[in-house]
Amino acid sequence: MNFVIVGASAGLGRSLATALAEQGHCLLLVAGDARDLSVQASDLQIRFGSKVKTLSCKLEAAQASIERIATASQTLGEVDGLFFPLGLSQDDDDGTQSAQSISELVNTNLSGTMALTGHFLPAMLKRNRGYLVGFGSVAADRGRGANIVYAAAKRGLSSFFESIRHKVAGSGIKVHFYQMGYMNTSQAFGKKLPFPAVSPDQAARDIVAHLESDRGLTYYPGFWRWICMALRVTPWFIYKKLRF
Repeated sequence: MNFVIVGASAGLGRSLATALAEQGHCLLLVAGDARDLSVQASDLQIRFGSKVKTLSCKLEAAQASIERIATASQTLGEVDGLFFPLGLSQDDDDGTQSAQSISELVNTNLSGTMALTGHFLPAMLKRNRGYLVGFGSVAADRGRGANIVYAAAKRGLSSFFESIRHKVAGSGIKVHFYQMGYMNTSQAFGKKLPFPAVSPDQAARDIVAHLESDRGLTYYPGFWRWICMALRVTPWFIYKKLRF
């Protein structure tokens, strides 16, 4: 099958590319660093013999960005699925940053994914098959005073994927959304984390293994479901005192 991975060159995106290439799927890898993408594609083609194309492009909810990715995907043929293991966070995301900063966060974490999904969904509906895989964050389950715009965008993304899943219910299109906990990536390096971080490689293998399932929203790792449930029902007079 033919898959587009947006945010393919680091962390979970890189691991997903490896897991899919290992199964013989053809890939379009989309990320910002052209040199890194080229090395990654060569490695996957040598190791697994898969067809791997690349595109250095920033995903935005702009026609030019969507058309660049759509045009590049034509080198694969019909696109069977989209993976969106991308995200952008900022240290100063406290609700007071500039309009430009807010726009960049929303574009990367929400509206770009919505726009690209909207481009490919009609063809999937016509064929009655396809895969849409999005990634959120447990940080978005309940509002807090840090990562304010990031969390709001990721919560919106969760709603978007649930709505798409409802739209295509009963069809051959599989819609997955993963609320991700801490992962062993460069972003977590050196940090003291309150809960264990998981390997991107293990996460990617699990995600690819469950492509044919119909689980919808999945917390990963699974213990985060219970942590987030507890936080959601915590009374405000207690919750407001928490600092995390």
